[in-house]
Amino acid sequence: MKQVVALVVSFLVSFAAAAIGGLATRSAPEFYTTLVRPSWAPPASLFGPMWTVLYALMAVAAWL
Repeated sequence: MKQVVALVVSFLVSFAAAAIGGLATRSAPEFYTTLVRPSWAPPASLFGPMWTVLYALMAVAAWL
């Protein structure tokens, strides 16, 4: 039970940091569209899912 609580806490801390970052970058979509990007740049729709996976993996790493 102690391990489950530690995992939940690590997810809460990790996604709280993600939420703070999300609030700080609310104007990022407009800014991203104004950039001159190379042809190999990922589409803007890919950033949300990838950051979610990244923060989930960081939570698991912190728990371990």
